[in-house]
Amino acid sequence: MLDGILRNLGGGKVSQAGILGAVWAKAIGEAGAKHAKPMDIREGVLIVHVDSSIWLHKLTMEKMKILAQIKNELGESQVKDIKLRIGER
Repeated sequence: MLDGILRNLGGGKVSQAGILGAVWAKAIGEAGAKHAKPMDIREGVLIVHVDSSIWLHKLTMEKMKILAQIKNELGESQVKDIKLRIGER
């Protein structure tokens, strides 16, 4: 699905990471996007680095809502789960 979105947006002009970042920011809001960054999708699992245990806890509590929003934007099969960890953004 991300490949299709890229084609519709003009191919190389927009990166897959850029689309994922935009979808992520929309799902968690601008404030959250300053503290958590999607790093990769591995076998349907979105890996997200957060900058503190406070944001790790907050996003863990909202994980199912965030996942539903991401699935709505990208399609059910693209992201099946979210793994949050403290790490460099």
